[in-house]
Amino acid sequence: MQMRLPVRWYRAVPAAQPQGLVEERWELECARTALVALHCWNIGCPGGIPVPADFWVFMGHPHNHEVAWGVMREQIAPALAAARRVGMAVVHVQSEPIAKRYPHLQPPQPPPVPSPPGPAPISDHGARRAQRVHGQGYLEWQGWERLDAAEAVYPLLGDVMVASTEQFDQWLRGRGIDTLLYTGFATNLCILDSPAAMKVMAGLGYRCVILREATAAVEFPDTWEGQQQTQAAVRYIEAWVGYSASNRDYLRACENALP
Repeated sequence: MQMRLPVRWYRAVPAAQPQGLVEERWELECARTALVALHCWNIGCPGGIPVPADFWVFMGHPHNHEVAWGVMREQIAPALAAARRVGMAVVHVQSEPIAKRYPHLQPPQPPPVPSPPGPAPISDHGARRAQRVHGQGYLEWQGWERLDAAEAVYPLLGDVMVASTEQFDQWLRGRGIDTLLYTGFATNLCILDSPAAMKVMAGLGYRCVILREATAAVEFPDTWEGQQQTQAAVRYIEAWVGYSASNRDYLRACENALP
């Protein structure tokens, strides 16, 4: 099937007066496109893990977790269902502990490629700073053992789950998929920099698109109004990484997809 999707990107020239956001319409072959749900976790979700009071994990503040749950329920779940209807691949990018729960959905892992060790850290400052920010002992939080996909976006038979860039890339190449539509969390963190996320996949030549309403950044109490961190992360993607599209336009494109 084929679908027409409006996407946008930021043209930064001429430097003194940038053209700004440019919109174009793509003709997408559903068989060459994958919808990606990245790090849709069950923290702060109904039936999931309560947001810890002593640690800043996943989306951090309880308000952010409420926002993320709403995005999963109202935006990502319909996006996944639409992809399945038009025969588009649905891929869940998850951490290794979660992926191990779903061996039946995982493609083979390519053999690891040894790399030379880098220099040792000059101090443990990074680890100590992380403890100060996220809470002393956050890596030992018992909730990590119950971490799973959120119920609203639970993987189904026929979906795929990956935990590494190499695994994802190998699977995509084997199916001729070159366009990735990303949803999930957080726009200013894992969507950009985790394994199989937008920056590393764009570096491998894939066209990467963030669906704007189907994601949210980690916001702070002084940035909630206007979703400043989310908007900044989307603009970063549009200027330096790939493209963005409206989830509404994506859902409409799926409804109007043609054989």
